[in-house]
Amino acid sequence: MIEKERTYPIRLLKYEALMERIVPNHPKISLIEQDYKAWRAGYKGELQTDYRLSFLPEKGYHIFRDLRLQDDDWHFQIDTLLFTLRYILLIETKNYAGTLFFDKDSEQIIQTKDGQEKSYDNPINQVRMQAWHLKRWLQSHKFNVPHIYHLVAISNPSTIIKVSDRSLNNLIVKGDILLSRVLQIDGYNSNTVFTEKEARKLSKLLIKNHTPYNPDIMKQYSLTLDDLQKGIQCPSCFSYGMYREKWVWRCPVCGHKSKTAHYKTVKEIFLLMQQTMKSQTCREFCTGISPKTASDLLFSMNLPHTGTKKGRIYHMPPDIETFFNSAKKLY
Repeated sequence: MIEKERTYPIRLLKYEALMERIVPNHPKISLIEQDYKAWRAGYKGELQTDYRLSFLPEKGYHIFRDLRLQDDDWHFQIDTLLFTLRYILLIETKNYAGTLFFDKDSEQIIQTKDGQEKSYDNPINQVRMQAWHLKRWLQSHKFNVPHIYHLVAISNPSTIIKVSDRSLNNLIVKGDILLSRVLQIDGYNSNTVFTEKEARKLSKLLIKNHTPYNPDIMKQYSLTLDDLQKGIQCPSCFSYGMYREKWVWRCPVCGHKSKTAHYKTVKEIFLLMQQTMKSQTCREFCTGISPKTASDLLFSMNLPHTGTKKGRIYHMPPDIETFFNSAKKLY
């Protein structure tokens, strides 16, 4: 049973908004694009893991995708958590290409790709630390702690895996054998640790305590508002600088008209600048509109808000992608 689905990462939405808005020829564009591709590849790898595990029986397995919990002052994020009444399994997915050498002594992996070498922190240590945090989290919530297994799944089918110690083979799996490894772990455990009632309680508590990560991408790259293109983007020719004409936006370049071209801009403000905004922020970013027009535009979008009139504050929708996707046809 899928207890928590995997949604499109807010980090990728922020990258996409940033690449749309950053000024042309910015010196950090290539770095931003490189990082975006790496994060997107990781997300695609996680979807592959989801697909592999979809062949497990519906009954008896509780699966949580992209789960982030808090242990005292630390947060820990788990790509995939699977639990049964008998054990828990944590899966960290990597979508690296080329040849991967897992070195037990240096506790790093070395990737060889296109004749070049690159080192990464060992994901085995990463998922092992997640298991440590999860054990503490379960204990703090008064649950029995079952055996917690952990695996690193390499989702890219063409990747070659090499290890410095054969014992590492038990912790690293290619995507095509992930399902069989899970079933193998099933065979190791016959004694139940959770009752059905405790399993339901744990599932609800994991969902309740999930705390989504919302990174500040502007701070990550030391960017300011001056690094972004302001104004409303034309949905037809993609130039910036649409102006307000009666009840519509008009593009000075191609003449295209749109009633709701500001939707995309408001979404990008939420993703790049702040999770709450007043009409003044919208006015400054959209450029060339009156305070009343800015207020009317935001109010008409049915955004979550607190306060009234001039004190009204608009909040980023909890599921910003779904909210704005439903309005895409209006752009």
